[in-house]
Amino acid sequence: MISSIISGFLFSLGWWLAIDAVVDHSEPLYGAYLICGAASTLALLMINSVSTGQITGDTYNEGCIGQRGARAWLFVGFVLAFGGLLGSLWVLIQQFIVDIAGHHACINPSMNGTVGFNVTANLTTPTPTVSSSCQVYWWQGFAFFIQNLLIFISTLVFKFGRTEEESW
Repeated sequence: MISSIISGFLFSLGWWLAIDAVVDHSEPLYGAYLICGAASTLALLMINSVSTGQITGDTYNEGCIGQRGARAWLFVGFVLAFGGLLGSLWVLIQQFIVDIAGHHACINPSMNGTVGFNVTANLTTPTPTVSSSCQVYWWQGFAFFIQNLLIFISTLVFKFGRTEEESW
């Protein structure tokens, strides 16, 4: 029972972070950033809809596709879970970390259009100057990745943290 509570808390915290990132975003935000979270949520439902007995063939050996179908369903669920996690990591790196140097929100207007560093008299050690809007822009990328990481952990906790009892 405690694993269900922890899993639900992690899942809701992940979506709360994503909603916070969408609401707090001042730059254009693409709906494609939320597809990874939707895929992870679908994976949570797919993975946890298959019991361990169905996978091992103890309780489910009849039906349309039987044990192979349950294993295929679980496999597709894990593919979606890993795909959502890796997709959000790619979005974080490509859209929020790599493009951050050329992003107009990180340009300090007092530096005549230069990005990210304010070179002082000592040219060997530039001091970074990042505007507060740039830090908010970074937060959105990390929020989407953390959302998918929390949903992935929630999926694993809910699948492997509980015991399946035969009450029939």
